[in-house]
Amino acid sequence: MSNKNLLPQLLPKENGSSIPCFKTKRNYRRVSQACTECQKRRSKCSGTNPCTKCTAECSPCFYKPGTDRRRNTAELLNFRAALHRMVAKLRSETPGEISQLIRGIQNLPTDQDAVNYLLADQAMSNIEGKELSMNYNS
Repeated sequence: MSNKNLLPQLLPKENGSSIPCFKTKRNYRRVSQACTECQKRRSKCSGTNPCTKCTAECSPCFYKPGTDRRRNTAELLNFRAALHRMVAKLRSETPGEISQLIRGIQNLPTDQDAVNYLLADQAMSNIEGKELSMNYNS
């Protein structure tokens, strides 16, 4: 028995056949926000105004303001500041103070309330720190 027959043929035969075509990956530009019609149809939006799909189908093309989730940087910055504040507290506080902080966060109804709690706590610490430095310098 020949080993040549056990392996699948990987290359085309030399009798003039061409190498098989492989589909190339299309490079789509990522769009930060799709228009409302493309969202409804769940189709790829070009991101232009009007987009190519709406132009081809003669449908109205408009974008809802404020629904762009990728560009909501203010909320992301608040979450990042709260995370940094939490890490700083976990590293510097005593176990009793950390337990109190965790209980305070667990009693809040939403994650956003917890972020606001941590940011307000940070603001109070900053104010107290400034007052202490003013009293110290006086």
